[in-house]
Amino acid sequence: MTQSADSPSSEKLAEIRGHRIPKRRFTRWALYYFMLYIVLPVLSVSLLADALLYFLFTRFTGHCYALFCLFN
Repeated sequence: MTQSADSPSSEKLAEIRGHRIPKRRFTRWALYYFMLYIVLPVLSVSLLADALLYFLFTRFTGHCYALFCLFN
């Protein structure tokens, strides 16, 4: 199919009113926010859950099913 004169081509989409718009990319700030708001909360909740399991299982059952057991 050919493009009509009304529809912009992909070359014209990269330029708006004479300004070239860069494509989206993963920046250092995106990495910082990803680490701050996604990775650190997930890791902290996982660490707390593992600590809770460690103390519950070692006190009540005498067995260990947590990652903290690897450090004993």
